[in-house]
Amino acid sequence: MTLRAVHNYLRHALSRSPAGFYPLLAVYYLTYRCGCRCPFCSDGEGRPYWTLDDPALPAPRVLELLARIRRHTDHLVLTGGEPLEHPEVDAVLSGLPALGFDGVVLTTNALALAGHLGPIQRAVRYLVVSLSSLDEATADRWLGRPGALGHALGQIELARRTRPAGQEIIVSAVATPDNLEGLPALYRWSQARGFRFALCPQLVGVHPHPALRAAPAYRAMFELLLAEKRRGARVNGSRLYLEHMRDLTQFRCRPSTTLAVAPDGGVYYPCLELGQVAGNLLAEDLHAIRAAGLRRFGPEPACDNRCQSACALGFALILNHPASLLAEAGWVLRSKLGRGT
Repeated sequence: MTLRAVHNYLRHALSRSPAGFYPLLAVYYLTYRCGCRCPFCSDGEGRPYWTLDDPALPAPRVLELLARIRRHTDHLVLTGGEPLEHPEVDAVLSGLPALGFDGVVLTTNALALAGHLGPIQRAVRYLVVSLSSLDEATADRWLGRPGALGHALGQIELARRTRPAGQEIIVSAVATPDNLEGLPALYRWSQARGFRFALCPQLVGVHPHPALRAAPAYRAMFELLLAEKRRGARVNGSRLYLEHMRDLTQFRCRPSTTLAVAPDGGVYYPCLELGQVAGNLLAEDLHAIRAAGLRRFGPEPACDNRCQSACALGFALILNHPASLLAEAGWVLRSKLGRGT
C-alpha cells in the first residue's frame, strides 16, 4: 500500500465526509458505447449505459484527464459501456504506463480482446472480463449476437495464454433471477483456468433485484463461495463482504471513497448512482469540485438498503469494520504460505 493510499484511507477513517476528495479508487467511464444488451446494465436511474449520450473524449484529452486523476489516487478502473469500443482506446492504454498508476483495472465483455491485447498487456494489471452465463442461448442474447459466447470464450483463452507475469484475470459475474442455476458451473470454469471469481447481485436502479432475496439458489451460491474462500480458492472479496452480499443487508455507505468520472470529465457527487455532477475535472480542481457539490447538493445522504456493488460495499466494510481488513490480510498471507507462493 502506498503512502497516498494510506493517507486517503486515514482521511476517510477520521471523517465520514472529508472536506476534500481523497479517493481510494477512481472509476473512469471511458465511453458509454456497447454492443451488448445485458439486462443488468444500468446506471443509478435504471438506464442502460448504451442508451446514454456518449461525450467520449479524444485520446490526448483522456490522458490529460487521467493525469489529473492520478494526482489524487493510485488506483484506476477503466470501464464503460465497453471501453474497448472507444475509437482511440489503444492510444489511451499506450499512454497509461507513463502516468504511474499503482494498479489499473480494465473491465470488458471480452469480444474485442484480441485486437487490443498488446496495449492491454502493457498497461493493465487486472483484466476483468464480464461473463455471467455459460448457457449459449442466454449469453448470446445478452452479448448481442449469435455465436458471441463462443467468440468471447476464445478471446478470454487467448488472453490467458498470453498474459504477462503479474497480470490477473478476474471473471466478474452478475447474479440475476435467470442465471442462478448456472453460476456454480461458471465458477468452476473460472477456477479451472486460474481466474479469480467475483459475483454481485443484479441491481434494478440502485436496489437488488427483488426476486434474488427469495431465491434459495442465490443464497446457496454465496454459501459456495464462502466455503471455497475458506479453502483458499480465488474468490473476490473478504468473508464479511461475501456474507453481506449473501444476505443483502444494509450497510453504511462511504461514497466519496470512489471517484466516479463521466466520459467528458464530469465528476459525480457524492456518487455515480445519484447522478449529480458537481463539476468537470478538466476545468476545475477536484477538492473545489467536492466543495461545490456539497454547496449545491448538500451532505452525503444516509441511504436505504441499496448499492450492493463491489466498490460501494467493499470500501464501506474496510472503513466501518477495519478489523475485517486485517483479518483478510492475515488469511491471504496464510493461504499463500500454504500454497507455497
